[in-house]
Amino acid sequence: MFGQLEINAFLLVSLCLCQTSGEPTPASGPPYPCPSESYADSNLYGPDGLPSFRPLIIAHRGSSGMFPEHTALAYRNAAEQGADLIECDMAITRDHKFICAHEPYLQLTTNIGNKTEFVDRKTTYNMDDDDETFDWNDKGNITDWFSFDFDLAELKTLKKRQANNFRDPRYDWTESVVTLEELVQITREVGEKQKRTIGIYPELKHSHAINKILSGRGETKRFEDHALEELNRLGFNSADQPCFLQAFEISSLEYVRNKTDLKLVFLTEQNLTDTVWTRLDKLNLAGMGVDKGNLVTPGHKDDIGRGSIKWGEPTDFLDVVHQHGLKAHCFTFRNEWMKLYWDHGQDPYSQFEEFLELGTDGYFSDFPLTIRRFLHYKGILCSSSSSTVPLLYLLSVTLSLVISSFS
Repeated sequence: MFGQLEINAFLLVSLCLCQTSGEPTPASGPPYPCPSESYADSNLYGPDGLPSFRPLIIAHRGSSGMFPEHTALAYRNAAEQGADLIECDMAITRDHKFICAHEPYLQLTTNIGNKTEFVDRKTTYNMDDDDETFDWNDKGNITDWFSFDFDLAELKTLKKRQANNFRDPRYDWTESVVTLEELVQITREVGEKQKRTIGIYPELKHSHAINKILSGRGETKRFEDHALEELNRLGFNSADQPCFLQAFEISSLEYVRNKTDLKLVFLTEQNLTDTVWTRLDKLNLAGMGVDKGNLVTPGHKDDIGRGSIKWGEPTDFLDVVHQHGLKAHCFTFRNEWMKLYWDHGQDPYSQFEEFLELGTDGYFSDFPLTIRRFLHYKGILCSSSSSTVPLLYLLSVTLSLVISSFS
């Protein structure tokens, strides 16, 4: 017969199992699922349905470290892997549709250069911003094939490849370009299955350069107006919806500020003058996208150029962002050793930990699943003080008592 110790142990195990039984199974939720009822907790999630108690998991171009960027495959996997938001760089087509592409010029990640029917549309455009005294996101003269010279139906004939040769090539040329609408459909479909909100993080890319081109064609509507119309059509027009609209060009954000209530984010790779901060403070921004390497933990190549080393202690840039009342979403976190400093010991968790301590409010990452694993490891994935870890610890102790009682 069982003694009192065994009975007590059995009751403790039962208690642990009951308290965790409300969690969805991996089949119905992302990896390391959170209790489904937690998503309705206003202390944990904001009106937009996104977590407010921990850094956001932002899938940079989808799960682009594992699959070709800005494809349905990369987006669907990012959603299934537990991303809170998925990024789309908005590229306009000739018939005013929106695809997701890192740049409006397409040769790097598509097979457009092999399409004989498109050979005569290779051309050169200037892709600088509107400020001759400050480089917001200048690219200079680019010779390539551009999204706005093609109708969507033509672009849908293209296939995409992994942008980086050091990443998995098995999915090259299997996926086509994806539209913003298709991304939204994926987030809503997977979100419904997982019983959680998955948002989007679109970017207004090269607004000034594209507006010059559209104007030269006799069009009166700006790139930003087309973008806002499409976002509104898809149901994104208020701060209470799971969408952040980002841009490197401050003039583009200034233009849309009075045209939308969406949460706006300014992107920067360089330090800002007081004059720039004054302009930003007038925009009622939700946050800032921060280049983590240039602005927070600067470094340099080692003597033989094989890897990189931090210069020293981190800067106070994130503190400055927070002092302006903004969230700081840092970019871009990547798993590969050549994307880390030697100081991180080839361990991305070391870098994630550093930025968690520095106060980042969001991780832009090519590997959203790794960020989710890290937040789970830290015990803050599902709440600011996760109850899962203590319960599992209690379970392990209980089981040890049961085993020891029979030894």
